Amino acid sequence: MRDVQLYQRVLGLSAPWRVSRVDLKIKEHRVDIGVEHRPGVKWRCPHCPDSSKKLSCRDHAEERVWRHLDTCLFQTYLHARIPRMACPEHGVVNVSVP
Repeated sequence: MRDVQLYQRVLGLSAPWRVSRVDLKIKEHRVDIGVEHRPGVKWRCPHCPDSSKKLSCRDHAEERVWRHLDTCLFQTYLHARIPRMACPEHGVVNVSVP
């Protein structure tokens, strides 16, 4: 559990986002970090200016992978499925990620 807490702080993630898993691959000098959001979160449309209306998650996009800065000489990769919502004005859109 310490590795999850460590990477939560290293990445600077705050609610609703959290580190869900950390897979350390010592031989490959690689660490893969799963990031997810807590259930029931309401999201603002990233295209609506100053929108106070929050929408529920409609579904999730395919898992995406981002390369992060190396940590402790390990290549670091973030894995997440980005929530999508149905905005009445802009249609189905991905939420903004930190």
